[in-house]
Amino acid sequence: MSARTATVFSAAPPLTLGPLSRWRLGQVTFGAVLVAIVTAIPLPYMLAVFGGVLLLVAMMVAPIVGLYAVLLAVGFSPTFGLEDASFSISAFEPLLTLVFLFWLLQGITRKRIMLPREGLFGALILLLALLFLAGGSATSFPLAFKETLKWILMVLAYVFTRATVRTDRAARALLVALFLTGAAESILGAAQFVIPMGPPEFAIGPFIRAHGMFGQPNPFAGYLGTILPIALTMSLVPHPGRFRVVAVACFLLIAMGVLLSVSRGAWLGLTISLGVMATAWSKQARALVLPLAAGVILIVALANFGVLPPSIASRITSATDNFGVFDVRSVQLTSENFAVVERMAHWQAGWAMFLDYPFLGVGPGNYPAVYEQYYIPPWREPLGHAHNYYLNMAAEAGFPGLLALLLVLGLAFRGLSRRIAAANTLIAVGGAAACADASGSVEKIVQLGDTQTEPAGPGCSLLLDPPFSPVFARALALGLLGSLAMFSIHNLFDNLLVHGVGIQVGVLFGLIGGVSHR
Repeated sequence: MSARTATVFSAAPPLTLGPLSRWRLGQVTFGAVLVAIVTAIPLPYMLAVFGGVLLLVAMMVAPIVGLYAVLLAVGFSPTFGLEDASFSISAFEPLLTLVFLFWLLQGITRKRIMLPREGLFGALILLLALLFLAGGSATSFPLAFKETLKWILMVLAYVFTRATVRTDRAARALLVALFLTGAAESILGAAQFVIPMGPPEFAIGPFIRAHGMFGQPNPFAGYLGTILPIALTMSLVPHPGRFRVVAVACFLLIAMGVLLSVSRGAWLGLTISLGVMATAWSKQARALVLPLAAGVILIVALANFGVLPPSIASRITSATDNFGVFDVRSVQLTSENFAVVERMAHWQAGWAMFLDYPFLGVGPGNYPAVYEQYYIPPWREPLGHAHNYYLNMAAEAGFPGLLALLLVLGLAFRGLSRRIAAANTLIAVGGAAACADASGSVEKIVQLGDTQTEPAGPGCSLLLDPPFSPVFARALALGLLGSLAMFSIHNLFDNLLVHGVGIQVGVLFGLIGGVSHR
């Protein structure tokens, strides 16, 4: 070997791992770990593990995929109880947390995190703060944590949906996941009704009331009832592709599920929500409100005259005979009025809690923990809540908590009314932006260019983003209006914030703001 050759070899740099080599080494290590994990997994669980890994990877790339999985989990995820903790957990809680964390990490890396700047967000934060404050006086802290967690998850779902669903296409994709999950849940309920499957107390003649994965007919019907109005409005307007076919098919299936649940609260809530939607839809639709009311009166009359099947008639007449507030101690209990009197007994217990603790309540979720001190014999079983969520909130978080809940609902309704008014104006003038003053009334119309995202003029706010067509935005807002009305009415007779329905409501809140921004 020559001296020159030796010099060349001695001057060669040492072998090092560059950025690309480190990436390859990381890939090999990650693959080896995956292989080791897979080989240790029993064959029956292999499919579930592979599905979970694929979902996790998809969520890291596009967190919105995780939200579709969350909506599916709300309808079908089983609940697992934690022993000695008075607590239960389902798949949608950790899943939504991961979705939000992945979105947050993406925002941090891109240095762009969009938080809502609207009154609804402030009202939700206020309600959360009051629940944390009321939790300090709770008898059972696990129950207080569980109830507060429902609202935390609702806020996370609202913020994520508000920030990510901002076009027609994104909204339709989300609605497809919502509609298909509701339709599948309804098919399960129909099978339970016909076969029949379920506890004897759900029997209606030879059938069993549909209850799906919710374990009870009323929350099952309430869950479907929050989807049905949106499916209806999406079925009535044109869309690209086959979205309208999906909406129509799912609407029919979901309506079947609500009908087979034989839930009076859901039926009443949907009747009122349809009236609200018709009033806001058009003059022609408003003309249908009176016939709708007449139809309800006719059904009640047929039930009282014994024309309807006895199993259905008894549920209608027991509600009308005991409609209103009464003292359960003065009522003769019968098999026909049992459910109504039981509900009223829980109302009275909740009212007594509120009178004793009007400022901070007995603590979030603590209605069943203190129920034994307030129950009216023979109704010793707490059933988990007061069968009226407004009264339940007053009992558990006091008068401030009730006011905050009403503020949340009021701002949501106000936001929807503004969206509908703006969409009507846009449709009337054909492709313009409606500008509103601080009170929300439309002041002027500004023509938009292809790329303009803010209207001209000081103090003028764009009520509808250009990516949203006015027809679609109006139909979505009307559907959300009916869904929110259904949710508000049904909560007068039940508690719909169970089994992840609160997360779904948070998604609907996000859609309210998703079609508009400052």
